Amino acid sequence: MPMEWEREEIVLKQHGGKQASQILLEGDIIAPDSKPDVNEVLCCHGKIRMKDVRVGEDRINLSGDLDLNILYSSDKGEDAVYAMNTSLPIEDIIYMDGLEKDMQAKLTTVLEHLDCQVINDRKLGVKAVIGLTADAERIHKVDAVVPNEGNGMAFLEDKLHMEEVVAEKKDRFTIKEEITLPETAAPVGEILACEFSLADQEIRPMDGKVMIRSNLLMDILYTDDQGTGTVHVWSEKIPFNGYLEAEGITPKSTVNMDLTIGETSVKTELDDDGEPRILNVDVTILGELSAREVVEKDVVTDAYAPGMEVEVIRETVTYPICVGRTKNQFTIKEKITLDNDELPMLQAGKAWGNLMIQDVNAQADMIQVDGVLAAEILYFSQEDDHAVCMVKKGIPFSQKIEMKGVTPEDDINAKGTLEEIDFQILSDREGELLATMMLEVEASREETADLVTDIHVKNTEKTQKPVAGAVIYTVQPGDSLWTIAKHFDTTIQRILMVNDIENPDLIYPGQKLLIIKMIH
Repeated sequence: MPMEWEREEIVLKQHGGKQASQILLEGDIIAPDSKPDVNEVLCCHGKIRMKDVRVGEDRINLSGDLDLNILYSSDKGEDAVYAMNTSLPIEDIIYMDGLEKDMQAKLTTVLEHLDCQVINDRKLGVKAVIGLTADAERIHKVDAVVPNEGNGMAFLEDKLHMEEVVAEKKDRFTIKEEITLPETAAPVGEILACEFSLADQEIRPMDGKVMIRSNLLMDILYTDDQGTGTVHVWSEKIPFNGYLEAEGITPKSTVNMDLTIGETSVKTELDDDGEPRILNVDVTILGELSAREVVEKDVVTDAYAPGMEVEVIRETVTYPICVGRTKNQFTIKEKITLDNDELPMLQAGKAWGNLMIQDVNAQADMIQVDGVLAAEILYFSQEDDHAVCMVKKGIPFSQKIEMKGVTPEDDINAKGTLEEIDFQILSDREGELLATMMLEVEASREETADLVTDIHVKNTEKTQKPVAGAVIYTVQPGDSLWTIAKHFDTTIQRILMVNDIENPDLIYPGQKLLIIKMIH
């Protein structure tokens, strides 16, 4: 009669594949009738907004938009700055062998290149390259045999250390703030560009929820209401805090929280003096949470029964383990010098930056991240016919991050975020750029385990009376009491008792052991 074994379901999250791809977007932008003719494009910035990511067989279908903010100067001699806001549609397919519909796919997007050229005074040509990386995960369940003493079986046990997902959740937070500009600031005419970023993030797991603290940084570029086209900059820091509730989270949980800026709106209103100095800010922050905890599972990797013929059924499983996670905040201070053909600086305007990670290299106990900060600086010149100017610089950086236990063979994921950027003029041809950046690095590796999923006992009846036998065995390199006992069809306890061994882990090559075995 077959024997029934107690089992435990072990749920493993496994890598389902990784695929990188690129999308080339091209399109023409027509200036609205309400805008003047285009003389020169000052800068073009884009924000990727994915709307739909659908996993299918061997493919991922995705769609979204590349939102564009274009600043340009007019050809009427005023040299005023004007803005156009538009978008290019994103439609693409990422092919990935082995991808299945029930897998989860995390999509990472990077705007690798963006160029905007004047075709004529009413038309602009835009080219963009979007880098995509898709990481797929599958859920794999194994019914593993649990050790059960007293049934004549000997079990070889091991401990499986793995990260178990305790909570996954998406949520959104809304920030509404009313900001009144002081009388020293110019009243707001037209908002040309408005950028938001999150800095100084603090994520703290608690029982059943996660506390979130951060600062929402707002930078607006606007013209005043005097009709002169004069450009002004205003920056604001808005404290943000909230809670995301998710059952299963404890203070011991490791929480990955991706906070991204969603929809934004800034509208102007009149103050008590009738001037447009009030900014009504409405920002949506999207939060995607994944919380994990390290668990220890007692599993069976081998089994036998003295005097019985046993077939052990195993399943080899692979699963990722986290080697380490860390955040590294650093500052770049770079002197910017104008080229000879660039006009001298009179006043600093606005600085933008795009952080590009180019190489991630793992060494023993250390990870090196190399990249470039592509900086754009809008400044004002003394020249009346060309008052608004742009300077663009690529600033390389290299950061070494200590992480105990990491090796060159480990899989490294690195994400970079530009938190703050500022530019100050030192002279008419030099300035200093100060940028604060955050690197989030995670190292993982694949582990393999052989789990016993079933045991078939083929002969449970002793047809002959057992007779004791004895041999002297010399311990060989790589031997353990388990392998010796299994080989001689006896038990570890019998070997320990006969040889008066107190510590079963302290056997050594060359040691002589008396083995009493039962011959059937």
